[in-house]
Amino acid sequence: MTKTTKPALVRILTVIAALFIGGAYFSPIWWVALKAPNYPADTFPDGIRIHFHMNGVFNGCTSQIVAKGGKAEAWGNEEGGLNCVEEMDVINHFIGMEPIARGAALEIHAAPYLFGLVGVMLAAFLVYAGPFWWILPLSGIVIPVAFVVDYSAWLWWFGHNLRSWAAFSVKPFMPTVFGDGKVAQFSTYSYPHYGFGLLCVGSLCLILALLLQRKALKD
Repeated sequence: MTKTTKPALVRILTVIAALFIGGAYFSPIWWVALKAPNYPADTFPDGIRIHFHMNGVFNGCTSQIVAKGGKAEAWGNEEGGLNCVEEMDVINHFIGMEPIARGAALEIHAAPYLFGLVGVMLAAFLVYAGPFWWILPLSGIVIPVAFVVDYSAWLWWFGHNLRSWAAFSVKPFMPTVFGDGKVAQFSTYSYPHYGFGLLCVGSLCLILALLLQRKALKD
């Protein structure tokens, strides 16, 4: 087989991967929720929940009630009801944690360009099989791992940069990356959303495409 040959299955897997990765850009990748006695489950069924997207952090609450002590301006958003991004900022303020908007600002602004670059590289992989061809699918393969690493790093930063003026003194800590945790009176939850699943499926398709292409070049 010549070095310009591209098996049909490799192309199909690459197109499928591109669709999944593209869909993930417009989907929630991860969700975080806080639950406490002052946010009763009958009123706040999701707790105080936020969704992490590639292009920002968005409200994940469905409650129509403004929490006691919450901001009135939390009303009115694209999903309806309480804006839990603002509400979580209010909660975090009490332990001296920075506003959510401080996190991953560079990554959020760069995300459209990075995903566009991945799209270009995958398009090139459809036809290119020359030297260093493996770099092209690798651009999409690493996205899930890169997200978790970046997410973990920012959680560490938030948990280790608490302000001294906080109403409640909390020792520096590492917020839970995956699973359930506890911070003061709050139970915390941090789990992948369906967008992360899309990224993983896309990554798996590209791994298979890479292995098939490697085998084709050896034959």
